[in-house]
Parts: sequence; structure tokens; C-alpha cells
Amino acid sequence: MIKLITVDELRPGMFVHKLEVWWIKDKRIRNQMLITDKRQIAWIRNEGILEVWIDLDKSVQAPQKPPEPKKEIPQTPFFHEIDQAQAIFIQGKPQVLAMFNEARLGQGLDLNYTLNLVDEIAGSLTREPTALLSMARLKNHDDYTYLHSMAVCGLMISLGKKLGLDEQQQRRVGMGGLLHDVGKAAVPLEILNKPGRLTPEEMAIMRQHPIVGAQMLMEADADEDLLDITLHHHEKMDGSGYPHGLKGEEISLFSRMAAVCDVYDAVTSDRPYRKGWTPAEAMHNMLSWRGHFDIKLLQTFVRSIGIYPVGSLVRLASGRVALVVQAGEQSLLKPKVHVFWSLHAQREIKPEELDLGDSFCTDSITGAEDSSMWHNIDLNRIWALESA
Repeated sequence: MIKLITVDELRPGMFVHKLEVWWIKDKRIRNQMLITDKRQIAWIRNEGILEVWIDLDKSVQAPQKPPEPKKEIPQTPFFHEIDQAQAIFIQGKPQVLAMFNEARLGQGLDLNYTLNLVDEIAGSLTREPTALLSMARLKNHDDYTYLHSMAVCGLMISLGKKLGLDEQQQRRVGMGGLLHDVGKAAVPLEILNKPGRLTPEEMAIMRQHPIVGAQMLMEADADEDLLDITLHHHEKMDGSGYPHGLKGEEISLFSRMAAVCDVYDAVTSDRPYRKGWTPAEAMHNMLSWRGHFDIKLLQTFVRSIGIYPVGSLVRLASGRVALVVQAGEQSLLKPKVHVFWSLHAQREIKPEELDLGDSFCTDSITGAEDSSMWHNIDLNRIWALESA
């Protein structure tokens, strides 16, 4: 049986049926060769050969060495913070749920109740800027409204940092993100949780939530900036938004920020009626919606989040899958990645670090991968490449 494998999978005992090249300089390697020494594999790799055809019938079982004890892989800051971020969402959900229930029952909102949650989200972003935002994309249908509020809080703080807002301003935009949809507490649940497209009548009811939310915040003596975010996060730069049809600079900076963060989290989240976009798809589409967003603000948002966020999985032109571990220094399209899977061989390969922005690198990203497909892979081990 003839099988195509990567050079990284080549082992002593395998019989090379054919090398995937037409010309070989090193006379020590050839077609129809039994691999008996790891140096032969190095010679093949030095020729720039990435894949070889092996004959399983002619291959022999190499002597097995006793397994070496596995090294304990220290958890990386990103994956450690993923655990922290998950705890924040688990503990924060009941708080946001209670806030929405109080609003639904007509009880007054206690805004001080939200301050600790905003500070915890800000703390996570300070410790590791990408972990919480990666976790924020994982929502189920029942939790969407509440986790969406926490996600927008985190996105607002992240964007505020990139814009150079001071810590107090970051806290305010974060609080605004947490409260921006509080008016949805007054929307009937059969409309709020409807799995399909809303009718025009239902959409008219849904579009009242900014006004209702602002009224709730006024009764809670909220400051003007929080009222403004809640009231105007659906306005558009060309004046086609709602509820007041504001245009351009008539929309405050904080509300323009909320418009970007709210839409980004919505379109990258799975909903009952559609699969969420990848971050790259969301960025591409949002940048194409002329007149919707403040384009300079959106470009800053793209730089703060990244087209391929840290912790996401991407597909490479070489037919491999990689984990994004660092944003590209020269281009957002060319991050640093750790390669760990061969799509050709359909198997895990030894992790390899790759800087797609390096002038000598010939590989490139061809698309994003659905992270849910790789739940059996220990990505923390892939991340900790130096320990692999």
C-alpha cells in the first residue's frame, strides 16, 4: 500500500517509494530506499522535500525504545487566562441575568452592582489581552443575551485601550458595553429568543429597546455617557440607523465604539438561524458596509482584535492547520503560528513555529478553521512549543 506522508512523519523502518521531487543533489538519498537512520530523514529535509510516498508493505517495524516519561507542560499565560476568563463569564452571567430580570419586573437598576464585573473583565484584558475575547465568542442560544453584554464590555475596553483612553474612560465604556442592551429586558421573550427572522411588526418592537433602555438608566440616575451608549449604539454614520437617525459626528465617540463592538460580537456568535462568522469574515464584511461605521474607528478595532486573533485556528496554503500565537508585526494577515496538523495525511504532526511575516516564509493563510472541530487536540501543548 502506497501512502503520502509529510517528512515530519517519516521514521526509521519506513520504505520510501518515491520522493516528491524531480531532481536530487544529495546522492545519499533516492527513491526505493529503506530509512534506517534519522540522518537520512535530515538529508531529505535539507533537500527542501516536504512530502514523500512510502510503501507500507515494504516498510519494517523499527525497534521500539522504552517510552520516555512525559514532561509536564507548564500552562501558558494565554491558556491560564482562558480558565480565568471562563470563571468570569460563569460568575458574571447570574449578575447580568439578575439585572435583566430586575429591569423586566420594573425594579430599579443598581448600577454599582456592575462595577466589580467590569473591573474583573478589565483585569483579565490587562493580564492577557486575547484570552477573554476568545472565550467571549463561545455562547449558546439560551445565554446569548447575557454573555453578549459581557463580551461587548470586553471589546469596548480593548478598543478603548487601543484608542488611548485612560483607565477611568475604559471603565466607563466597559460599563456602557455591559448595559447597552438592557432595554431588551422589555422585549417579549418570544421575540427576543425567536430562532428565525423577525417580522416587520416584531422588528418595530425590537427597535424600541434603545429608548426603553435609556429610560431605565435615567430612572437609575445613570450618567450621560451610559445613557448615550444605550440610546445610540444602533446609529449609523450615514444617518440610516435608529432611533434618531444621527449622522457622522452627531454620534458620540463612545456610541460609535459601541456600534462596532456590538455588531462584531453579534456576527461572530452562533445563532439558531445561522453559523457565526469567523473574525476574518466579520472584519472583511464590516469593512465593506459603507456608511455603517466610523471607518477609522473600525480600522483601529481591527488592529486591536486582529483579523486572526491569538488563540484562533487557521488553514495554511501548505495544507496544514496552525494555532495563532502572536499577531503579525508587519501585517495582520501574517501572524506567528504553531503548525500542528497535516490536512493531507489527516494526522497530527510535530508542532513547528512559523512566522508568516518572515520574508523567507513561503506559506500563507487561506482561511480560518472551526475551533470546535479540534476539541480533542491539546492546544495548550501546541502553544507551549518549546516544551513539545
